[in-house]
Formats: sequence, C-alpha cells, structure tokens
Amino acid sequence: MSESPPSPEKSAPLLTPGEAIHCVGLALRDSLRPRLLAVSLGVWLGTLLVLAILYALAWTPITSALDTASRFLVLGVPHWFGWEPEPASLIGKTAAGLITVVQYVLGLISFVLATLLVARVILEMVLMGQVQSVVLRRYPSLQGLVQRPWRADVRDLLGNLSTLIAGTLLCLCIPLIGAALLVLLNAYLNVRGLINDAFDGVASAEQQRTFIRQQRGQMLLAGLLLAGLALIPFVGLLMPGVLGATTCHLGFRWLERQYEDR
Repeated sequence: MSESPPSPEKSAPLLTPGEAIHCVGLALRDSLRPRLLAVSLGVWLGTLLVLAILYALAWTPITSALDTASRFLVLGVPHWFGWEPEPASLIGKTAAGLITVVQYVLGLISFVLATLLVARVILEMVLMGQVQSVVLRRYPSLQGLVQRPWRADVRDLLGNLSTLIAGTLLCLCIPLIGAALLVLLNAYLNVRGLINDAFDGVASAEQQRTFIRQQRGQMLLAGLLLAGLALIPFVGLLMPGVLGATTCHLGFRWLERQYEDR
C-alpha cells in the first residue's frame, strides 16, 4: 500500500533563491537525454504543424483582424466612425506606412504568442508525462504516491489558458509597462501551468496548492531564467524539455523536503 502524503501544515521551509537556478541547471542536463530531446523536437514539430493548419484555414480572418487592429492603433477612434485621411496627402502616406509597419509588428507578436501557447498546450497535454518519468528517476521515493483524476488535468488546463489569454490581452492594453508585465506573466505561467502535471501521481491536491502558494517567487524566477535561455538558438530548441524538467525539479525537491521533515 502506498504511503499517505504528508500534511501541508508540516511543509518544508521555503526554497532559497538559488534553488531555481539549481533546478534550471539540472533540467539543462536532463534535456540532453535522448528521451527529452525527442520530447522537445516533438513539441516544436507539433506546434509548426498546428500553426500551419491554422494559418492555412484562417489566413483571411487573421490578416483582416491585423489590418483592423493596426488601423485603430494608427488612426485612433475616428477610424471607427469612418474617417480616413486622403491617400495622396502627406498624412495619408505617413499613415499608410505606419499601418504597414504596425501590421507586421502585430503579426510577429501574434505568431510568437501563438507558438508559445500551442507549444505549452502540446507539452502539457501530451508529453509532460514523458518528462516527469525521466526526472522521477532522480526521486524514486516519490513515485506512485497518489492518484490524480483526469478531470483535474482538464480543469487546470482550461484555468491556465484562460488566465494566460485574459492576462495577455490586459497587458497589451496597458501603455509603457504592458510589455514588461506580459513578459513577467508568461514567465510565471509557463512554470505554473505545468506544476499540476509535474505533481501528477506524486502529490495530493492539497500539497499542490501549498506549493503554489509558497513558491510563486521561485516559479517566476525560474520562468525568467528560462526566457533568457530561450534566446540562445540551440538551447531554444531544447526549451520544451528544459521547461518541463525545471518544473518537475522545483516541485520534487520541495516535496522531498516535506517528507524529510515528517
């Protein structure tokens, strides 16, 4: 019979700031294992396939939405009431050029956000179990302690996606600091969104809530470190495996300390 999980009231001390860095280092080493290499490549190939299908089926609505958004950003509220500058005038030529530039910028931002979103969903729904099984080899005492219903996975996925989409739209509406807030939000949610899958079968729902409540700073720090690493070309290809493994290490090391304090 499996051992009952410890009570969250006896939780371990908060992890030190260097713990996130250590977990990212462990994840980088794990990401070079053939199984996690396959996970990372599988995530990117699946993402490219999904986006190719999406753009092929919805190219006209996407370009129309980008054109509408760019015209609103350049021309403002009067555009909604039918005002357009004369195309031959200096204002008209300047506005046309700005609209084109803004359109390309919005298209690039949309593509990057869509890529990150689809990759996260594929990793969370399909391949996170593979990452967890690789990382769990370092933590044999944690395997198979609890059972997690599939409904909880669906509920968590919908909750994380709704938070990401709503938060992204809100950040884009905030001038000046909106971009910085968007980076922080995505860095945090990239790790937070995988915690429940990392804890699948090794921690109770109560323990998961305790971890999330105590370790928000660690998850944000880990997410920011991973965002920086993603800018390195080769490491960027490994990022799905690194992200999943970092999340697992953060959770498993915290959980091991709980058991040690019993």
